[in-house]
Amino acid sequence: MRKVLFIGLVLLLTLVRQAWAQNQTISGTVTDASSGIPLPGVNILVKGTTTGTFTGGDGSFNVKVNDANATLVFSYLGYINQEVKANGRATINIQLKEDAKALSEVVVVGYGTQERRDITGSVASVRSEEIENLPVAGLDQAIQGKIAGVNVTSSSGTPGGGISVRVRGTSSISAGNSPLYVVDGVPVSNSDISQGGFGNQEINPLSEINPNDIQSIEVLKDASSAAIYGSRASNGVVLITTKKGQAGKTQVDIDAYSGVQDFTKKVDFLNATEYTNIVNEARQNYMNSNPGKTVDLLGAPAYNTNWIDEVTRSTASISNLQVSARGGNDKTKFYISAAQFKQEGIILKNEYERKNLRLNLDHAVSSKINIGTNLGVSRSTNNRIIGDNNIFAPWPNALQSRPDQPAYKEDGSYFETQRNNPVQGALEPEYETTIFRVFGNIFGTYEIIPNLKYRLSVGGDWYNNKEFQYEPITSGQGNGTNGYGLSANGVASNYLIENTFDYAKSFGELNLTALVGYTFQEFTTERQYVEGVDFPSASFRYITSAAQITNGTSNWTSNALESYLGRVNLDYADRYLLSLAIRRDGASKFADGNKYGTFPSVSLGWRLSQESFMQDLSFLSDLKLRASYGITGNQEGINDYAAMALIGGGQNYNDQSGVAPSQLPNPDLKWEQTKQTNFGVDFGFLSNRISASADYFIKNTDDLLLSRPLPRTSGYSSITENIGSVENKGFEFAVTTKNLTGALKWSTNFNIAFIDNKVTKLNNDEPFDRGFVNRVAVGEAIGAFYLLEQEGIYQSDAEVPEKLFAKGIRAGDVKFRDINGDGDITTGADRTFVGSAVPDYFGGITNNFSYKGIDLSIFFQYSVGNEIYAMWKEQDAAGNLGAGANNNAIAKEEAEDRWTGPGTSNSVPRAIYGATGTFNAQRSSRFLEDGSYLRLKTLNLGYSLPSTVIDKVGLRKVRVYATAQNLLTFTKYSGFDPEVSSNAQDAVTAANDQATLPQLRSFTLGVNIGF
Repeated sequence: MRKVLFIGLVLLLTLVRQAWAQNQTISGTVTDASSGIPLPGVNILVKGTTTGTFTGGDGSFNVKVNDANATLVFSYLGYINQEVKANGRATINIQLKEDAKALSEVVVVGYGTQERRDITGSVASVRSEEIENLPVAGLDQAIQGKIAGVNVTSSSGTPGGGISVRVRGTSSISAGNSPLYVVDGVPVSNSDISQGGFGNQEINPLSEINPNDIQSIEVLKDASSAAIYGSRASNGVVLITTKKGQAGKTQVDIDAYSGVQDFTKKVDFLNATEYTNIVNEARQNYMNSNPGKTVDLLGAPAYNTNWIDEVTRSTASISNLQVSARGGNDKTKFYISAAQFKQEGIILKNEYERKNLRLNLDHAVSSKINIGTNLGVSRSTNNRIIGDNNIFAPWPNALQSRPDQPAYKEDGSYFETQRNNPVQGALEPEYETTIFRVFGNIFGTYEIIPNLKYRLSVGGDWYNNKEFQYEPITSGQGNGTNGYGLSANGVASNYLIENTFDYAKSFGELNLTALVGYTFQEFTTERQYVEGVDFPSASFRYITSAAQITNGTSNWTSNALESYLGRVNLDYADRYLLSLAIRRDGASKFADGNKYGTFPSVSLGWRLSQESFMQDLSFLSDLKLRASYGITGNQEGINDYAAMALIGGGQNYNDQSGVAPSQLPNPDLKWEQTKQTNFGVDFGFLSNRISASADYFIKNTDDLLLSRPLPRTSGYSSITENIGSVENKGFEFAVTTKNLTGALKWSTNFNIAFIDNKVTKLNNDEPFDRGFVNRVAVGEAIGAFYLLEQEGIYQSDAEVPEKLFAKGIRAGDVKFRDINGDGDITTGADRTFVGSAVPDYFGGITNNFSYKGIDLSIFFQYSVGNEIYAMWKEQDAAGNLGAGANNNAIAKEEAEDRWTGPGTSNSVPRAIYGATGTFNAQRSSRFLEDGSYLRLKTLNLGYSLPSTVIDKVGLRKVRVYATAQNLLTFTKYSGFDPEVSSNAQDAVTAANDQATLPQLRSFTLGVNIGF
């Protein structure tokens, strides 16, 4: 009987224990062992299961276990993992110790990773938390101002529009200046293949990449870091790593934000009455200066139109929704996401929408074999508008249309303004571009022997660009042709095969890593388009309804790149570092004898902080000296067959097909070559509470790829040759400080770069002009402004030189500098260099604060010393009244500052009709302005709910936040936005404001929910 009772008691206790375990919840707090500060986001996993959780903003956690003796595993980046046995406890409080080795950040470098403390080149990083949930379309916009020496300019406020990225200055005149972008090891296309005309505004292909999928962005700035990419690395390399799976409980995240956008600033223009008064003043001044000549004065205006309000939305919406999941086990890890981003432009009908899917998988087949894939798919629809530098563009026309003319007639039809009606230009045409893009790779690694691995990766980038344009007869462009239509399709694709071997082994105090590889990449571009005119009515929009097919073409081009690469990294005694890299590229673009080029680099590092004679300096956490030298190349900006003699078809005569030579050969054509020297120092104080890096670099680019004009008698217009040299040299500094580390945390990131750019050699050192106001010349920055120089305003007739007085110039007109001293002013003889678009220095500063669940981030971006040519003011200027037919609006600031008598103004001339007005409005330093600015780029305030609240509803995290983008801009520039360029990719004509659509200010509310 006792035995039965004993067995029953044991069974009862077992059942009670199981019941207790099934309902047991262990709670506690995780803190830093040295400071006692709570640690949010610590991963807590029940060992041997997928059950787990994370600590909340206050370091607390709750986790359910089914075994009273369960073991909890605590892991946190930068800290030593800790395992704790529950032993029936309901409360566990632990302290995690920092892991000195783990604190050395691992960064992605070309074809691998490396601890930051061991890097001997110049590599900068941006992490996912710095760019997540920013209301921007592209990743390049997200890194603006965050990396020393990387100058990012959003050249217009058009959604999905072109972006200019310059790493350590502008190195080329005609070839590409954008860095090489590599996503998960696959170099991707950054070229706009659109075929329709939109002024100078381009599409940004990088907008197809979802910024919220990005784990990290590394920028390889110096040659020793970038030379592993050889002939494409002169402009730097941007390595983009997307998020990967992780072992443990599957995490599901929902990230969403929504908000509105509007102008950061509006330029005031004269209303109809003010406009009429000043036009009449200009005409009266003309009659006073020309006795016997008369012109009609304007009567009282019947309308008062604000064209900017007419052509824009009061606010434009912006939103993003993303759902992602990541998880896995020791063998298989996954990350999957789906997202939708929408952004309205401020101009009517302008809209951009992008949808993304991503799947990243990693699977360990065995202890020696690992396979995986990184795959991204996107589809975007861009309802575009014509940008600046086009007579049909709605925004420039809105800035230049007279306020005394209405948008609509009384019957509701469009009023025929003297410029193309801006509202009609926005609403009537249809411009839709649809992009479908697939990019990624599949890969496998095999451990041949211990420490030696082979990796095979097959990847590619397929980019389809479909365009539809329709201009009805009622629109400005379609009016003269009874309707106009265009249908176009372009496909840019490349595929890549990479074979690499990695070896890593330690020999006592010597650590060796080595890489060798072979890669092959082929690029193809295919385009077709057809144009038609004369449509039956506005109801018929497709080309099949056009009475006349006026133009059509199709073409296909291809080029390939074969590469051999190698790298060796040595680390002796954790003090002496050496890195050697080399790449040999063979490109089909060049002729035999010049197809292959070799791009070597070497870099050295000395960690002084590890030397015995430095050990007494307790305040010093880290001190490393770096030096590097390397050679990189550039083959962008030339066609796929630039070195060959070409014969083109389509040379038809008398309805018979024919061919004719179209390009001269140049067998000597080769890469641009950049030789870069870099000296750097990394240092840290007070346990790295203060850490910083400083670099000085010199980049010399030779053999520039330039198109040299040829005499027409040759039968050819130009030939591509290696002509000229450019130098960039400068200083970069970046510092991170942990100002407060208690319950209230405060950290600061600051960066600044000084870059001097100049042309050092040209063909026979002869300068040349491009665009309207820019010149390329030896000794000057690329595209320096070459203009008449305004010295003031003539305050009396006696000051006017005799030759100019004879031309009608009088008091109140512009006084230009007479360069050749002949008493006359001519654009051929009196222009001079008056400024540059290159800033003296630029950078950004971020302050991050957190207290318990509250976080605040304040980010300022700045650019100082660059000039902008306000080309829009050539027309919208008081001194240009009447130069044509008085059909232009007038900026109020310009009008109010005009000369009306001696001493009233020394910068803006009198209002004058006729030839004198044209003289005053010549392209000159009068329209050149200081483009310096300080911008409150991002202000983000968030609150994370404590785990005690969210655990009750089964959530891992809940954070709500508000973000303001482009909140405040401090600048002297009189235009809408100092961050402008009429052509994002043209290095020579940068910072020309041809009525470019400005950046917008946005206000968004968002939420991050984790399960």
